[in-house]
Amino acid sequence: MKKFLYLIFFSLLLCGNAYASKIGNGSIQFSDEVTKNFIRFLRNEYGISFVVTPDGSYSTYGICGVERCKGGMTTVLKWCKRDSGQKCYVFAQRKKQQKIIRWNKADYIFPKDDWNYNASVKTDYLSSNNKGIKQNISDDQIKSVLNELGFINFNKAVASIDTNNDELKKKIYKKSGKYFCVWTATGEYTHLVWFTHNLAPHYKRDYTSSDCRDQAFYIIYKEDNKKLYSKLMWYFKTQNTGSFSPTERLTKKLFSQVKEQIQINTIELKEEVEQSIVTNETSVIPKIEKKMTKQQQIEIDQIKEMFDIGALTKEEYDNAIKRALN
Repeated sequence: MKKFLYLIFFSLLLCGNAYASKIGNGSIQFSDEVTKNFIRFLRNEYGISFVVTPDGSYSTYGICGVERCKGGMTTVLKWCKRDSGQKCYVFAQRKKQQKIIRWNKADYIFPKDDWNYNASVKTDYLSSNNKGIKQNISDDQIKSVLNELGFINFNKAVASIDTNNDELKKKIYKKSGKYFCVWTATGEYTHLVWFTHNLAPHYKRDYTSSDCRDQAFYIIYKEDNKKLYSKLMWYFKTQNTGSFSPTERLTKKLFSQVKEQIQINTIELKEEVEQSIVTNETSVIPKIEKKMTKQQQIEIDQIKEMFDIGALTKEEYDNAIKRALN
């Protein structure tokens, strides 16, 4: 009996490892056609497994209802290898009517729409109603997610998708490794540029946030840009004797290189500039739902503070907010 139980245990273990080996990992960049095909997969509620070649040049996916299926995971992987000549891996899957990106264990879940499986229809006749994900999600929003995860290059600013992917946000934001943070002062001191290393020992003690990325305009990761990182490290150490200080001034030359090579760090502003009440009148500032740079956020916070203490009139406040957003 024990031998039988051991046999079952090891069989399940091997099955789990075999499944995991089919999930893709590592660096990959989608071609334009693969990106389009992935969007088609997301919008087709019957799309089941989306597989790609390791170089991101070819993709395909299967169609499955609740009882009938044409192209399960194993079958689709064989199709992909047959058509591309390369061994393919699973990039995304459908589970419990939700589309999930599996590559690199991202586990990004797209919000699902309301739909029901049609068990009576043969797979060949299953017709998508564009409900694989929420229909109000735009193609650009999908591309923005792929860009954040490193699968394509897409720099257009769009509203973020409203999801409950809290763990994913931690994975994206709390990227491990060594890095430098760069930011500028505000107001009349915007010409001053500061930077620090994530291992600087006194940063957590001397600043409100324990993570310099919370205020950084630019983040330079060692693994992504070793040459620029090395230049910053050399300069950072030359400005210190013995150990790191919390922050240092950055030269114009180095800052210019940072701006040329590193994309500006943006935040998702889903919270809006709140309406303020002055003498029973409400501010006319409209709600904002767009990507905003860290510098814009800091400027808006300063403007609001000046307005709260009475240093600005309602009209001056409104005009200042508009200027900060343009």
